[in-house]
Amino acid sequence: MSETLVVAEPGGWLAEHQRAHCRGDSALATYQGLIADEIVLPQSAADARDPKALVEAANAWAEAMQKQASFIAGEYAPEAVWGFFAHDYVTDALAHGHAHYFLMRGGDAVALECCGLALKSMVADPHFELFRFMVRLKRADAKSAKKIAAQKGYRSAAAAFADLDRRLAALEKKEPLTARHKMWLKSLRKVKLVPDGEVAQHVTRLAALNPLRMRRQQESARIRAEQIQREPAFGSIASLCDMAGLRFTDFSRSGALDMRSIWPEGPKKRGVAYRVDTQRGPRAAVFYVDGGLFKRRLAVLLERGQALPLGSLSLSRGDFEAIVPAEW
Repeated sequence: MSETLVVAEPGGWLAEHQRAHCRGDSALATYQGLIADEIVLPQSAADARDPKALVEAANAWAEAMQKQASFIAGEYAPEAVWGFFAHDYVTDALAHGHAHYFLMRGGDAVALECCGLALKSMVADPHFELFRFMVRLKRADAKSAKKIAAQKGYRSAAAAFADLDRRLAALEKKEPLTARHKMWLKSLRKVKLVPDGEVAQHVTRLAALNPLRMRRQQESARIRAEQIQREPAFGSIASLCDMAGLRFTDFSRSGALDMRSIWPEGPKKRGVAYRVDTQRGPRAAVFYVDGGLFKRRLAVLLERGQALPLGSLSLSRGDFEAIVPAEW
């Protein structure tokens, strides 16, 4: 009897996940298989001394595959998705802490799995162990989490989780992931380095291979328009943009931050920020509370490098609390 050779479809975990979760009832929920298995990056980024240049170029490639070519994860090079989420983890956890990272990504199976796959593929063992420890702590029940923490010498799961920020900062100071990330990218056979001006041509070429591109763009635009109009911050952001003479195309919550981290001349307060995409580039809308006994609930639209807000609003308590989560 002759043996039957079974060949797995390319794409690995991402492909398996998408086949299992994409039901095909819309263009965005239809998985077409791996179509564009290449990563085209600018030569100047590869030649730059700062490894961050090539890492950010690879992230821009992943975003172009999704936003311009309208592929979904698993239809373009899996390593582009992996690397994007590994960089996302380190930068977000460093800037805002692991609690914020898990708040934003904890329910995203693709983000968590792909980050782990990237760190393993890069042989970034210390980063991977730290990341895996975080995921195990958060996924375990209370009793199991306490046991996991105790195995590492912590008195509680809360103490272990709180220490993740310190450990990541120390690790990044000793061995920044971007250097390893750059070496990993340059080792991939599917990475092609081209003159800077040619990258856009390759995006266009690969976009033409996507038969669902137009349908997905139309569907995405309709869904996003519905989402942003339902978002409590929609009216305030629209008013702020009108004051500034700007037309916004999209916005998304960035999370809590110190106001002076993006507005050095502003009040020494905490705020909740939104990224606002406009025809003149991104701006930040920040919602915050000012005053002591007589509190004012405010919103400002900021442009990096500008001392004064582009627009400002005073909100009612009800409108403010609909926008800003109680736990912020």
